[in-house]
Amino acid sequence: MDNGTIFYVIGPALAASAVIVSVLGLRFEKFPGRFGPLVALWFIVLVGASTTFAVLHSQDEEVKKEQERGLPAATEGSEEAEAQ
Repeated sequence: MDNGTIFYVIGPALAASAVIVSVLGLRFEKFPGRFGPLVALWFIVLVGASTTFAVLHSQDEEVKKEQERGLPAATEGSEEAEAQ
């Protein structure tokens, strides 16, 4: 799977989780109760993963656009390769 696909899977999962937790919170007075740390951890993981893969996907898109324009890819090693 590429970074874009993973991002487009995790993003909706984060949104769906937010809706589900909201509905459960409105429906049950004592929600999340003892499951609070688990719910918080779930959101921390989803937000971290979606942010990570959003950045990676944007970098992939930038390299792809540069290649379409015929420009050398902006990578860390490209300046060293040109110097040699």
